[in-house]
Amino acid sequence: MDNSLIRCKRVTKEDYEKVMAIIPPSEIYNGGDYLPDYFHMLIDMPNNEMYAAVIGDKFVGFTLKTTIDNGRNVVTRAVRVSKKYAGKGIAGIMSEWMDIGGPLYRPEVIWHKFTANRTHSPLLQLTDRGIHMKTSEQDFVFYDTDKTTLQIKYNVIKKKNQSLKAEYIDVNMLGQVLASTDHKQYLFPEDEIVADYVPYMAITSNAPLIVSKRTAVVVSDFDCPQRTILSISNFYQAPIGMIFVFNVYGCLSDNIKEHLIFHFAKFLCRSMSEYIVLRGIARKWTNWTFLDNAVAELGFKRIELLWNRRCQCQKNNTTQTVEIIR
Repeated sequence: MDNSLIRCKRVTKEDYEKVMAIIPPSEIYNGGDYLPDYFHMLIDMPNNEMYAAVIGDKFVGFTLKTTIDNGRNVVTRAVRVSKKYAGKGIAGIMSEWMDIGGPLYRPEVIWHKFTANRTHSPLLQLTDRGIHMKTSEQDFVFYDTDKTTLQIKYNVIKKKNQSLKAEYIDVNMLGQVLASTDHKQYLFPEDEIVADYVPYMAITSNAPLIVSKRTAVVVSDFDCPQRTILSISNFYQAPIGMIFVFNVYGCLSDNIKEHLIFHFAKFLCRSMSEYIVLRGIARKWTNWTFLDNAVAELGFKRIELLWNRRCQCQKNNTTQTVEIIR
C-alpha cells in the first residue's frame, strides 16, 4: 500500500465516534473491547497519546501510545484497523511511526513495547526472528457470573470474614513495594509488572501511572516477602458485559479470598451491567486452584473465551530499523 496516502493524526475527545466507527467494538476481543469505556479516561491521562491513520477524511486505523518507565519506553495498545484495509499493512505503518524518521519518533524513547496473544499473533513471529525481545509471559483464566449473584454471595462471605489480614495500599506504598529488593524477587522476578494490559518496569516512578481512578491495590503478608501477595484490579464496561481484570503477583494461597473481598467492596459500588466476566492474570504456569475455589464461593464459574490464554510482552529498540511483517 502507498504509505503517502496515510496521514498520522493526533486523536482528540471530539474524535470518539470516528474511532469507534473504525471497527465495531463488539467485534473486538469477542465483545471484550475496553476502548469504548476507557477512551475518555485514557485520553485525559498525561502519559497517553492517541493517533489515527487517516486516508482522506476517514479514520482507517487507531493506536494508543502509553509512555512509561521514566519516559524511556512507550507501549502500543488498543490497535485496530478498518475491515476495508485489513491485511494492507496499516498496523505496521502505525508501528513504524515510532521509528527514526517517523512522525512520532522521540530520541529519549529507547524501547517500544507490545503485548501479544501467545496463541495467535503476527507479533510473535518478530520475537521468533529476533526482531523483538520477549520480556515476560502471563497466563489468563476466565470466570463469569451475574451481578445479583455476586452481591448476595459477597455479603455472605464478608459477614463470615470480619478479621482480614489483607489491606488496601496507596500509590506511595505501591512505590515502596516496587522498590523493595526483598519483595521484587518473589513478586516481580522478571522486573516487570503488568497492570491494565500495560507492561511496566518494577520501579517506583511507575506507581502513579499504574493506579488510575478505577484501580484498587491490595497486599497481604507484606512482612514476609516469600508469602506476600499483591493484587491489582481494574474494570470496564465492554459490549459483552462488565469486565473485572484481576492481576495477581506472588504465590497464590488461601489469602486470595481476602484480596477479592477488598476488591469487590469497591467494584460492587459501581454502576454496571448484570453480566460480569472476571479475568484472572498471573505469571506463566500459575496453579489456579486457590483462585478457582475463592471465586466459586462468590458465584463465579470457569468459562472458555476466545481471547488469548497467555500474554507475551515484547519490546524492540526504537533506535534501530525494525522490519514489520505485513
